[in-house]
Amino acid sequence: MSDPCPPLAETLNSIRTLCAKSGRPLDEVLDVPALSRASGLPEEDVETLLAGGTPPDVEPDVRVRQRVRFLYESHVNSDGQPKEIRDLADVIGQTTTWTRKLVAGEAKPNLMVGHLLTKYYNVAPTYLADPPDEALNRELQRPLRDLEIEVDPSQALKNLGVVHVAGRSADLTNPDLTALARMVASIAEDLAEVKFRLGGEGQEGSR
Repeated sequence: MSDPCPPLAETLNSIRTLCAKSGRPLDEVLDVPALSRASGLPEEDVETLLAGGTPPDVEPDVRVRQRVRFLYESHVNSDGQPKEIRDLADVIGQTTTWTRKLVAGEAKPNLMVGHLLTKYYNVAPTYLADPPDEALNRELQRPLRDLEIEVDPSQALKNLGVVHVAGRSADLTNPDLTALARMVASIAEDLAEVKFRLGGEGQEGSR
């Protein structure tokens, strides 16, 4: 979706350093339940990765099926219930019978169905396929970016390529720089996701 992330260990080291500088509690940033839901990993796998370990992995086909089931079970409506099977079937253009098998982990989505699912649930385009370390690392990039902006908004702007404004940072207050850096980071993230999704749609359309 964007430029390659640094390795997970490097991301975690950066987060720990920035938390120490900002005074933010580390367990607030490394929120295991939230990271589990966002990454598609069981909480125990998130805890293992945060501790520097390696959780058990599975074959890619099995991983995709497990992630679809996790997505269905964890991304629920406001009443705590999963999405209606009929609604999901309409979104992905499949029968309700096959959709039930899909969300039970008994069927594997093709590229188009996977794309429609991630779009419908508003999760990362690579949610279903990323290996565990890459899935967690992906979801840690936003809290890492937020910490970088909080600790040094001028440097964060430079990292985002806004050299001209960052060079005149003496003319801006720290809250101004922080707000600007957050806005630029949000725009950059949105543009990167649009680019990724458009590329994926183009590939699917050519299949």
